[in-house]
Amino acid sequence: MKCPQCDREFGEDSRFCSFCGTKVGPEDVTITRAIQEPVKEFSAGTVIVERYKIIEEVGRGGMGVVYKAEDTRLKRTVALKFLPLELTQHEHARERFTREAQAAAALDHPNICTVYEIDEAEGKTFISMAFIQGLSLRKRIEKGPLDPNDVLEFALQITDGLEEAHAKGIIHRDIKSANIMVTEKGQAKIMDFGLAKVTGDPLMTQEGAAIGTVAYMSPEQARGEPVDFRSDIWSFGVVLYEMLTGHLPFQGKDEASFLYAIVHEQPKSPKDINPGIPDEWQKIIDFALAKKTESRYQSASEVLKDLRQYQKIVKAPKVGITDFRSFLRFIKKPKIAIPIIFVALLICTGAVLLFNRFAKMRWARNEALPEIIKLIEHEDYLDAFKLAERAEKYIPEYPLLLELWPKMSVEMSVLSEPDGANIFFKSYADVERAWELFGQTPFQGKRVPIGYYRWKIEKEGYETIARAHQSRAQTFKYALNGVGSIPVGMTQVPIGAISSLVILSVGQTKPVAVNGFLIDRFEVSNRQFKDFIDNGGYKKPEYWKHKFIKDGQVLSWEKAMVEFRDVTGMSGPAAWEIGSFPEGEDDHPVRGMSWYEAAAYAEFVGKQLPTIYHWIRASGWNQASHFIPLSNYNGTNPAACGKYQGLSPFGAYDMAGNVREWCWNESDGLRYIMGGAWNEPTYAFQIPEIKPPFDRSATNGFRCMKSLSEEPLPEGLIQPLPLAEFRDYAQEKPVADETFELFRQFYMYEKTDLNSVVEEIDESAVLWIRQKISFDAAYGNERIIAYLFLPKNSKRPYQTVVYFPGAGATNRSSFENVGIGSLEFIPKTGRALLYPIYKSTYERRDGYIIPPRTLQTWHIRVAYWYQDLARSMDYLATRPDIDQDRLAYFGWSWGAQMGSIYLALESRFKVGILVAGGFLILPESKMTPQADQINFAPRIKMPILMINGRYDYIFPYERSQKPMFRFLGTPDEHKDHIVCDTDHNVPLSEVMKHSLILLDKYLGPVK
Repeated sequence: MKCPQCDREFGEDSRFCSFCGTKVGPEDVTITRAIQEPVKEFSAGTVIVERYKIIEEVGRGGMGVVYKAEDTRLKRTVALKFLPLELTQHEHARERFTREAQAAAALDHPNICTVYEIDEAEGKTFISMAFIQGLSLRKRIEKGPLDPNDVLEFALQITDGLEEAHAKGIIHRDIKSANIMVTEKGQAKIMDFGLAKVTGDPLMTQEGAAIGTVAYMSPEQARGEPVDFRSDIWSFGVVLYEMLTGHLPFQGKDEASFLYAIVHEQPKSPKDINPGIPDEWQKIIDFALAKKTESRYQSASEVLKDLRQYQKIVKAPKVGITDFRSFLRFIKKPKIAIPIIFVALLICTGAVLLFNRFAKMRWARNEALPEIIKLIEHEDYLDAFKLAERAEKYIPEYPLLLELWPKMSVEMSVLSEPDGANIFFKSYADVERAWELFGQTPFQGKRVPIGYYRWKIEKEGYETIARAHQSRAQTFKYALNGVGSIPVGMTQVPIGAISSLVILSVGQTKPVAVNGFLIDRFEVSNRQFKDFIDNGGYKKPEYWKHKFIKDGQVLSWEKAMVEFRDVTGMSGPAAWEIGSFPEGEDDHPVRGMSWYEAAAYAEFVGKQLPTIYHWIRASGWNQASHFIPLSNYNGTNPAACGKYQGLSPFGAYDMAGNVREWCWNESDGLRYIMGGAWNEPTYAFQIPEIKPPFDRSATNGFRCMKSLSEEPLPEGLIQPLPLAEFRDYAQEKPVADETFELFRQFYMYEKTDLNSVVEEIDESAVLWIRQKISFDAAYGNERIIAYLFLPKNSKRPYQTVVYFPGAGATNRSSFENVGIGSLEFIPKTGRALLYPIYKSTYERRDGYIIPPRTLQTWHIRVAYWYQDLARSMDYLATRPDIDQDRLAYFGWSWGAQMGSIYLALESRFKVGILVAGGFLILPESKMTPQADQINFAPRIKMPILMINGRYDYIFPYERSQKPMFRFLGTPDEHKDHIVCDTDHNVPLSEVMKHSLILLDKYLGPVK
């Protein structure tokens, strides 16, 4: 039996050519045998389509029969390639044949066979192309390895042709010695574009299938993965190896072993087979046959560059000594020997240095660049940048490195007044990392890694400036202040604008401009406030400038002072005892403060409380995702000022978490307090709260600011903020059932295969097993991650609780860093817990920030989140260890809000628990009706437990909680509303107690 590709003999029962790697299946064997039969489809003299006169048949193969013919119109000799008769009924082969002509016809190059046209004769498709008089490289190699100089000449021509094809977006995908013809004049021509892929066109072969001739396949082609131009470069490397050695680099007894060798094994060195091969070929072949595409030549142009460099070496004149004995007598003379020895040493030293440099170049190309690509993929731009700087010393103009720079860096300019300041930077998140010198001002367009960094600006005789910001392609300007010109402990915030804000109690604010000002770097500490007390702060009316109003009544100064006592009845913050702070907490933030006490202290130190606009400007409101993970939201206790390294863009610490901070502005007799406290969820940072100015909660603290102008603050910054007009749900009605059914269709999705995978199993916890699972989302090509916690102390099948988190999940980069947290009581008490990672949260963050609900696109996100929840339920349905009749929904805050929608759509839940949630109350919250809570809550019929804080500032009791509870369609005897005397931060003990009672009641006790 002969191989239809290389004409080599193989056994009658074999389906695989061990020489060229062509797979010959049953159909191909039939075709091959038929082709071998002496049957002429067209005899000499036959005229095709009134134009081509057949001269003779010149070749047959698995995909075509070739005739030599005369073009009677243009009087030239051509080659006509026909599909064999046996394949005329095969649509795939005919399409492949047509594509071969289209791909090759797009090319016009001396090293690519010219295609004239494609046509049909008697139902048979054929290509008319240039007739090439010569032999294929395969035929030439059969006689033995080629001379290295001939190999160089052919390699230059082949690569030149590939460069042209790749430039036109065409990937050949079947480069092999049998597909390269050499004319009688020694010109190489690339033939047979039957497997060519045009960039951007869909593959005609089945996805995942490995196509091409096996022996010449690249590793990625062998695995059935998408291929690019680098796959052709691999195949060209195989041809190079074959020309130089007469053998293929990879061998195998069958197709599987052949493919295994290509993917996993290294070929024998060409010099081991043919010792006469120059060393330069080894380097070229090594780069062409690199297993990883990123380590391989990245383009045909790169191959050409190395080949031409080698060509220069080959053509260099050879200098020799004809009389070796005369030469020895000549160099024995001292005047000659010493300089020669010196030169020899220099040459040796140079050779060593050159060798080291080449080794470093190989390191840069083969090791550094793949690692840089990996780091960029993981968004680790700083480490990628540092590695690229090292690689640049050895391969500064390497095309792939030049292509990677914009993916990991930008060009930034920095100016300072005066010049000569040193600019340092380091990773924002990696606080322990050493500072690195970025440059000395002024400098323009200096490369800096992409990312959010800490910056330090230093110059002798001037105050050091601390900043945190994104590296950007712009000019940063810093005005330096002399030492002592800024009060100790303060940092300067430059002039800037505050864009329109959405504040829960106020609604949409107008954009405002804020002039430059100073703000305390840290919250006011116990030690600092003690100084106020020791200097008679509570005894001097001159510090208390504002009218005391409590419950609508004006209090005298004397009566007001009675309100400001510590737990032992002495003047001082509510968290103090006997007129002083707890031992060891000198540098902790003072807390238990009323607004009046904070304002009096500010007066004492010659400062003032910041307006909400100054506070927001200083805090870096829109950079929260960077510093919140480094801020004190630990849920346990406040920390010393500055212990946590959440640095604001302008050098202030603890503006997120630790303690809340009083601000100047008023709304309807209440004052604003910002930033959230240590025991609150992270999203409290961006939700301004308003409290009575006499409120002395243990979470209340403050910091001060100082204007850089002697003029009073503009009225627009200090004036009271009018409270918004809230939605009055008593005046609204849900849509009719017919309309709601239309809304329901908006959330439906196609029930496709989940393709679920259990990625990890962790049994280290005492009371539960954690499984990390992934499965297909209902939209796009996304995968949903979910964490399933299975109890160790109960029997299968498990009752299961499915969780939906608060909005703080959109500020966290990884669930692994947060863990099960307060939900551990669920698996501890014998129920399974499923924690899906919803779109835009944790590992699936995509930059989406939960917007004002007025945005018309909001309902699209609401649908995505529901589909994530529903697909999670679909997954649970595949698990025999989950009790499908005992499933509960548990939503906290944002999750409770969304539960009022999703529990109307998802009937598989038997009970719902909604903690710290309610209806949205601002007028802007009246969104598109298909995502409005009021239209869904009445359709919920299952048992529901609501748990809330009476003083919740996000979902107020009267306007938000009560309407949602009232609209729930659950019968009164099966719904319950527990109200705690707290704010949005509902006590976990209450949540656990009432949740377990509800679950036991409706799902039954755990067995």
